[in-house]
Amino acid sequence: MKDRPSAPDPPMIRALRGCAAIALLGFALLLVLISFGATIEMETFPGLRENRAWMVVSLLVLAAPAAVGGLLFTGWRSYGGRAATACLVVLMALRVWTLAPALHCWSYDSVGRGDDGSYHCVNRDGTAP
Repeated sequence: MKDRPSAPDPPMIRALRGCAAIALLGFALLLVLISFGATIEMETFPGLRENRAWMVVSLLVLAAPAAVGGLLFTGWRSYGGRAATACLVVLMALRVWTLAPALHCWSYDSVGRGDDGSYHCVNRDGTAP
């Protein structure tokens, strides 16, 4: 028996799926941009800063399913959905690449950046993590 092509979705359903996809992809983009802003002071100049690596990782973990959900709402054949998701994946990979040197300080409350760009872990209260 031959497979019959399915009937196209009504225009209202397509519009709702498009709006949901835009909302999810926009939410994922917002989370990624906030993750860049959360540690910008730590990455730009030397000195001791609060360790916010846990927050950045949490934001990226939330952004990933939002991006996948946006792609699912656009449909696998949508070039726009695939392009937007690919851009988000590139931004998330860039974010992980810039944050990776400081991730070894996960359990410390502060991160210091040296003049050479290396990170060192510090607890301000003097206790070990």
